[in-house]
This record gives sequence, structure tokens and C-alpha cells, in this order.
Amino acid sequence: VNVLTANKLAVVLDKSNKKLWQNTLNFNVPARLNTADADSSSCGEGPCVERGDSLYIFDQGVLTAFDLATGNARWRLPSVGIAGMFFDDQGMMYLNTTTASLDSLRYSNQLDITRKDVNVVMKLEPRTGKTLWKAEPGGLVNYVSGKFIYSVYSYAPDEDDEGTGGYTADSIMGRQATITIKRLNPSNGHIMWEHCQDQCPCDVRFDRNSIRLVFKKEVQVLRFFSL
Repeated sequence: VNVLTANKLAVVLDKSNKKLWQNTLNFNVPARLNTADADSSSCGEGPCVERGDSLYIFDQGVLTAFDLATGNARWRLPSVGIAGMFFDDQGMMYLNTTTASLDSLRYSNQLDITRKDVNVVMKLEPRTGKTLWKAEPGGLVNYVSGKFIYSVYSYAPDEDDEGTGGYTADSIMGRQATITIKRLNPSNGHIMWEHCQDQCPCDVRFDRNSIRLVFKKEVQVLRFFSL
């Protein structure tokens, strides 16, 4: 199907642009340039994903599973800050989201310095929306294929582009370049191992037990034994 979203409205069309149904969401749909291919986004697919006889749409605060034929909502999962979703070989869903509450949307103009939201990875049963596990690996899931699930956190500090003697906001605060890759256990979300470096790559690619890191002046290919 083709999906047209605008603010809280979702209109679903067939391939001949005949309207099938429309539905109203709870919050506005976030804008994304690429939604059809998980490879085009390191965070996964979304905000609209068609899979089987279901259409999954996430807005700013809720993930909803719609029946593709009728537009009836099968289930809704409140979650603020969803960045994307992956599916494994068994059809299970992995959701990149945060610990933020709905109050952060209702009172978006208010600043709460005590609130410390973090990234969360959730594994869901797509037919029912049941949460199978929830993990806080410190980054977002970047790759899902069979038994291989990786989360990635990276940070690239500001560079001194204005000739100020090397002083930037990041250098003053002591923030340095880093990347942390963690392999998650698909059955429970536990961390199996992690790999860290004090530099931030321009690109990260996975192929099962092989990892390619592209830095400014070098390319690394990492590979580990897998049973």
C-alpha cells in the first residue's frame, strides 16, 4: 500500500491510489526521509512499515499495529521517541525507543533538568504487541540478522574549524570521540560482548559476524568466531 501521513492523520491507498481507509493517530508522525528500507537508516524502518497483513505506524508517542485490510487497530504501545524498528527471521520486532514519558510531549515547552531519558531496545511479538524483553544497552540496535543483533553508540566531538587554538565546547567539557558496539542475545536482550574504541567512524556496516568500520584515514574489518 501507499501511506500518506500529515500530523495525526494516516491515509492508506492501494497501488492505483484508491483510498482504502484512514485513521487518526494519538500524536503527530515524525518526519523521515527514507522509510522503505532498513538499510537506508541505521535506526531501522519507520514511521510506516507494511509487513504481512499488518501496517505499523509510530507517531511521537505511540506505536500502533493496524489491520492492513480494514484499518482497525490491533494493538497500541505507548512509547516516546521511537527511532525505528527491525524484524528478525522469525518475524519478531525490535524497537528502538527511549525511556521518556508522555509528559515530555504534553509539556514539551517545559525544561526538566532532573529528567534523564536513555535509549531502550524492546523485543515485541508483532501479532499481539506483547513485550518479550526490554534492554538498555547504551545505544540503538543497528543490525538484526538471525542470531546476530548489534547495538551501536558513537560520538563525534566538534572540531576546531575556526582556528581558536583547538578549543571547542566538547574539548572544554572533556568529551572525546568514541564508539561502542555491543552484541545482544536475541532471547533475553543481555549483552554478550562489547567492543570500544576512542575514535568515531564515518560509517559502520555489519554482515553477521563481520564488522566494517570506516574512519577518516583507515578502514577496519573485525571478525569474531561464532558458534
